[in-house]
Amino acid sequence: MSEVLSLNIKKERVSNFFGNISVLSIIIGFYFYLIAETVLSITNFRIVLLLLGYAFFVVSIGFNPKLRINNQLFIYLISSLLFFMVSSPFWLVKFDINVYLSTITAIVIINRYDYFLTIMKYFIILTLILALYEFLNKQYLFVVFRDTIFGFRPLDEKFFGGYSGIFRSKVYFEGPLALSQFAIGIALIFRNNIKLLYAILVIAIIANGRLGIVICGVILILYYFKKYDLASILLKPKNILLIILSFVVAVFLALNMLSETSLERLAEAFNTSNEGNSDRIGFWIKGFDMYVNYDILHLMFGNNGTFERVHQNNSENGWLTLLLNNGFLGFIYYFIPIILVVVNRIKHTQIDLLYVILFVGCMFVQTFHLGASANLFYWLIIYSLLKDTYVKI
Repeated sequence: MSEVLSLNIKKERVSNFFGNISVLSIIIGFYFYLIAETVLSITNFRIVLLLLGYAFFVVSIGFNPKLRINNQLFIYLISSLLFFMVSSPFWLVKFDINVYLSTITAIVIINRYDYFLTIMKYFIILTLILALYEFLNKQYLFVVFRDTIFGFRPLDEKFFGGYSGIFRSKVYFEGPLALSQFAIGIALIFRNNIKLLYAILVIAIIANGRLGIVICGVILILYYFKKYDLASILLKPKNILLIILSFVVAVFLALNMLSETSLERLAEAFNTSNEGNSDRIGFWIKGFDMYVNYDILHLMFGNNGTFERVHQNNSENGWLTLLLNNGFLGFIYYFIPIILVVVNRIKHTQIDLLYVILFVGCMFVQTFHLGASANLFYWLIIYSLLKDTYVKI
């Protein structure tokens, strides 16, 4: 009996090791592939590390077949493959298959979610240090070249600084918007960790992403409202002092790390007359017009790549892009978990509904479901909102 128990313990340890390595491989592949390909000239770095992550995951469950992910969630995520097979024949191109295929990566990460959180804590600090390094030196760690409306050119400091010439850190991402999106996603996941929330807010400020600064700031405020209920805030002066002090610190960081031009840019975030915002609204109108004029099959299954081919851009709206590329079927697949989270939080922690509103609101501007790492964040945020008081899918 003792030998069997000892063997099972050894198998579990080996399983844990390979499970952890699978998560680490995926994280390295997602966030360091641009450095590997641009600086080290290593091709296919991300796909190789991703496949290695999958392989390590298979080895892990070979030693211990019991998954740490809820059965209903596992079935729901794996069913995305069926959605892909049914929908893809109706698409113009396989432009964004990550919408349905990145759920497999989510299964691997969720299966070792605690280890993922541990790794990401160090990763956030590393990101902050490198972002500060770029910000202080006013120079990127590396620069990628891409085809743009201005031709094939480097996506350098001048390109992202625009006419105003502001500096926006990007670290290992292609550009500052991706770093800002990372800040939003990781802030929603670590919404209960006040120390990391301040670090993440600084990252958003340095990236000079307007939505990132606003959302990370709101998440920081919600932390205090959740920790100290409204009555406590009103009755206990020390709580008021703590919140005021935190607000002063946040304002100090913003004023000292953002130039006057950056602050003006931040103030224009919700100004619909601003050129960038008016262009975004224009894409929304074009996207809605295109979708309502789809035939019945494309209304249901989408027509991936059509809007991008016609307008050389996505619709600048996550939910609308889902409808255009993946149809009503894809939209429902992504929105059902949102409904479940809302039901879940109404029953248990109602203040967390504000996080859901923030997340849903972000998708009107950010396309969280696009791209492998951003799509992964979508499902990890959903999982983080469901896992504490789980409801069946």
